[in-house]
This record gives sequence, C-alpha cells and structure tokens, in this order.
Amino acid sequence: MTRQLLCGLLLLLASSALAQVDQASFVSASSLNLTTTNYYFAKPNELTIVVSVVGNVNKPGRYEISKSIDLINLIALAGGASADGTLGDVTVTRLVEEGGTIRRKELNFDLTALTKVTSADLIVLPGDIISVGHSIWATVRDVFIVAGSAAIIATGVSQVILVTRK
Repeated sequence: MTRQLLCGLLLLLASSALAQVDQASFVSASSLNLTTTNYYFAKPNELTIVVSVVGNVNKPGRYEISKSIDLINLIALAGGASADGTLGDVTVTRLVEEGGTIRRKELNFDLTALTKVTSADLIVLPGDIISVGHSIWATVRDVFIVAGSAAIIATGVSQVILVTRK
C-alpha cells in the first residue's frame, strides 16, 4: 500500500508540474505585453506626439510619432496584430476634460470594418493608449489549456484518493 501511495503522490506532483507549465503559457498568451521599448517615427524637426501601443501587437511599446500618423498606420508601425490579436477589438484610451474635470474615455473600434469608422475616429492624440485585443480563437485556446490543466490535476487527486482508500 505504501508503494501505491508513493506512486499516487508522484503522479500528483507530475500533474502539478505539467499544470504549472500550462498556466505559464496561458499567462504569457493573455498578458498585455507591456513593454518599455521606445520607437521614434517622424522626420527631423517635425512636431511629434507620444502614445503607447499595448496588447496583442508584434512590437508593443512607447511610440513618438509624427502628428500626421493615424491609428491604422500606428498599428502597422507596431507590427500589426500578433497571432493572438485581432483588429476587430481595438481600444483607444485617452484622458479628456469635460466641465473642468479630467476623466478617462475609452473608444472601441472594429478596424476590420473600416466603413463603420470615420476619419475623425482614426486621429491619434498625445498620451493615447492603443490596445489591440485577443482574438476569439486565442481565448478559446487559453480556456482549453486551463481546462486541460484542471483535468490533469483532478486525475492525480483521484488517483491519490483511490490509492489511499485501498
């Protein structure tokens, strides 16, 4: 019986280790990829603004760009949406002043349907934070990773319980 208990504990430890590996990949897949990388895109002596691009893009970071660069071109400069990203879920977060108070405003865009976006929507302002969201398929994949990890742990626990009852 001691041998069976030891085997059950080893199985539980192994399944926990596998679950931790899966959780690590889930966290990295769903993180915002925040970075301190700086990029500069402007002609010499041209007026620039500073914005941040985060989320599921290939080159997230702080961008100092020409005032003439719009949202679509900024995302293109950031390498476009990553494999997990989607241009159907782009959020621009900016601070706006209304009635003497400053508040945060979030603008959501589906850049896959450009007929629904006006040219005024594409203007990027100083301090904007542009976030490219997760694709639905990346979310489904992440859910399956977590469910698989939970199943591995549940199997290990059930094996330990079965061994200890004998």
